[in-house]
Amino acid sequence: MAAEQKARATYENLIMLTDDPLVKDTLRFLREREIVHFQRFGEGVRLAEEKMNAKKYF
Repeated sequence: MAAEQKARATYENLIMLTDDPLVKDTLRFLREREIVHFQRFGEGVRLAEEKMNAKKYF
């Protein structure tokens, strides 16, 4: 999950460095994709924790 946060920060920094609207649009798309990845990984971790903490009935 840390990799997604670092990539998002990198894309934000690159967006501030460029004036080209097409490059900015591409970087915004990539940044949004990293945000979605972060959310999906977070959901996966939450589901795994729920599964591990669930009572086991044998």
